[in-house]
Amino acid sequence: MKVLVNVPRLYLPGGVANYYLTLRPYLDDQKVYFEIGATNSRNNIFSSLRRLLVDYFAFYRNLGADQFDLVHLNPSLVPGSILRDGMFLLLAKARGKKVLVFFRGWDMDFEKILRSRFRRLFVFVYGRADAFIVLAEEFRVVLEEFGLTVPVWLDTTVVSDKVLQSNVNRPGSDVSRVGVLYMSRIECDKGCNLAIRAYALMRSRGIDGYLVIAGNGDRKEAAEALVVELGVPDVEFTGYIGGEEKISAFLSADVFLFPSAFGEGMPNAVLEAMGYGLPVITRPVGGLRDFFQHAKMGYVSDSRDPEVFADYLCRLATDPDLRAAIGRYNREYAAGRFAASLVAQRLQGYYEQTIGF
Repeated sequence: MKVLVNVPRLYLPGGVANYYLTLRPYLDDQKVYFEIGATNSRNNIFSSLRRLLVDYFAFYRNLGADQFDLVHLNPSLVPGSILRDGMFLLLAKARGKKVLVFFRGWDMDFEKILRSRFRRLFVFVYGRADAFIVLAEEFRVVLEEFGLTVPVWLDTTVVSDKVLQSNVNRPGSDVSRVGVLYMSRIECDKGCNLAIRAYALMRSRGIDGYLVIAGNGDRKEAAEALVVELGVPDVEFTGYIGGEEKISAFLSADVFLFPSAFGEGMPNAVLEAMGYGLPVITRPVGGLRDFFQHAKMGYVSDSRDPEVFADYLCRLATDPDLRAAIGRYNREYAAGRFAASLVAQRLQGYYEQTIGF
């Protein structure tokens, strides 16, 4: 079974690229990655358009030259991605290929626009797909409400088996300084400012600690300015990190704080934090709503009030035994659900079922 999988440039940082790099060792050589999109983060609109046209041509040519049984697309429900991958879908169908669409991200505001103005166009294009994968039950409901009748499977992002098999040793109960980790792109609604304010409130209550903010984005300077404005101590901005630096950040932390308000699909950093045995404080975004267990995996709240998240931080900061118990549970849960080897098996099953329809 030969599958052409559209992926972003794998050498650029991003959740989708990380997903497929992590899965690659568990997929056979009949799963061919076709890299698309911008070649660097500074591409302007003209170079991006030129690159897109080249991608379309190469994609169509490859489908004609090789005997692929299935095409696997990875859009997000955002305007640019939907338009781009809609054309890939139409090109694949012009070649007579079956298509599996895996929605990675989901913008609720854009969903409302599709419902009110472009629903028929969306169904006209994406209704040609043979099956879908989504990261949250609420996304599956939307596709069914749009009138799509093909299978829609619910799955997750991924944690490396190496992480889950590694020996994670955390500081003992005598350590009084709590390490808080935020890891994501620093953009509007990703929750970075909320994380800073919650951490500042924790420190104002006399609890010692430090905050590591790992990631880049167009709101990074604003976040740095907020730290200065609040006068909050012991905050480190690392920029984007990967490899050993990323591992070290997870292993050095005591709590993972991710109060995102953004339309996430399934925030992979949360799953990784669980795999590293960290308690998580977050909001019920995307697929987290389907499985995250309040007070058992950490804490989850719809609130955007930093006082709420500061309360959760203080609760975990002052109870190392609670942190350890939650961390053990999270690690076991991640191993049984998010391990790359398991996700690859499920993906293989989806491929087989899609081709069989």
